[in-house]
Amino acid sequence: MKVAHVIHGLEVGGLERLVVDLAARSRAFGVDPTLVAFGEDGPVRAWAEQAGIPVTSLGPVRGMTARAVRRLGNALSGAAVAHAHDLGPWLNAVAARALTPRTRVLATFHQLSPPSGRKRGAARLGARLSSALVACGTEVRTELRAWVPTGTPVVTIGNGVALPAAATAEQRARARGRMNLPPGAIAIGYLGRMHPEKGPDLLVEAMLRRLSDVPEAHLVLVGKGALDGSLREAGAPLGSRVHLLGEVVDGAADLLAGLDVYAQPSRREGRSVAMLEAMAAALPTVAHALPAVAELHLDGTTAVLVPPEDVDALGEALLGLVRDPERRRSLGEAARARVAAFSMDTMVEAYVRLWRASTPGRA
Repeated sequence: MKVAHVIHGLEVGGLERLVVDLAARSRAFGVDPTLVAFGEDGPVRAWAEQAGIPVTSLGPVRGMTARAVRRLGNALSGAAVAHAHDLGPWLNAVAARALTPRTRVLATFHQLSPPSGRKRGAARLGARLSSALVACGTEVRTELRAWVPTGTPVVTIGNGVALPAAATAEQRARARGRMNLPPGAIAIGYLGRMHPEKGPDLLVEAMLRRLSDVPEAHLVLVGKGALDGSLREAGAPLGSRVHLLGEVVDGAADLLAGLDVYAQPSRREGRSVAMLEAMAAALPTVAHALPAVAELHLDGTTAVLVPPEDVDALGEALLGLVRDPERRRSLGEAARARVAAFSMDTMVEAYVRLWRASTPGRA
């Protein structure tokens, strides 16, 4: 069974890592995966090709144009399933189905992003033409149910991660070296897009308000985005205690071994792959108490959850963990134990069952 994953681009990100892992691991179940991407070429191509997954790059495309649909239709030729990830790729995949009518279309929604304006009407029609829509968590499912037509199959398949072996002292030292952390530093880290909805600006502000006079507290931000310049300017008063690493192409998740606390300051969230990876790395987390975060974390047991947009509470929670190594250890161990319930294997098996159910005559 050939399954074509349709994504927005080939740049580095949690979603792209997840899709490549899903595609690669599905081969053990007899699936023949391919990756089709809009946007510029990027590092994800190498990841996929190293895993033996063919990649088709459609180049920069804005909107659902005839050219985009035609090129996508050609790329989907022969696929039993076009599995799109998030709204834009899905709408294009639905339109391209006119050129490949035997291809079934599915979509996974990895974030909270309800369609609006003209896209809402197109999305409601797309839902009727899709075999199923997948929510990555309970809150995303609730949002989907609010706009899809009655009778649309909506299922929940939570994002999952592999549970790596516990990091060794050598791996921790190597990661801290890559982040240029001095001896004795207590590193608070965030991995993800530098975008307002992810809240890295709130994290920098929390550091300034509550940890500016705690010299051992360092902040590590890994990723890139629209806030790059403003974050650099805002963090300047903290000097060398702010480490802006930008985009890390290879081994970004390996840096988790060098952190002491993970922070997820999102203003809205679907189901963060990086936060799951932090749990698997036995890191305590400080995060906003969003519904999607509470699906993963138990406040006071695996994480410290604070009210959204409350910068002082965010800073106070971080300060508490910086000063309490025993609590960091306890929360981290509980997080690693809990993340076993959100495994990559469970996720892959659920998707394979869904693909087969969607194409009973071709599976």
